[in-house]
Amino acid sequence: VELVPPHDLEELLALAERPGRVLSREQLFQIVRGDELDAFDRSIDVHISRIRAAVESDPKAPRWIQTVRGVGYVFTPPGAER
Repeated sequence: VELVPPHDLEELLALAERPGRVLSREQLFQIVRGDELDAFDRSIDVHISRIRAAVESDPKAPRWIQTVRGVGYVFTPPGAER
């Protein structure tokens, strides 16, 4: 089991507080950093990747933090309908 780095916990918390709601990279950045995301900034993607490595049994096939292609990320809590 890996630990989630402290600075990545904010992204995890932002998603977990909004289960089932798709958040764009821009929305996540705004919630966590309170600033606008640069179009070329991929830091959110890196953070999500690290979070998945820590919390998913198979980060390549995530169950809890899913990518909604072209939109963003969504948190689906264990036991929730997909």
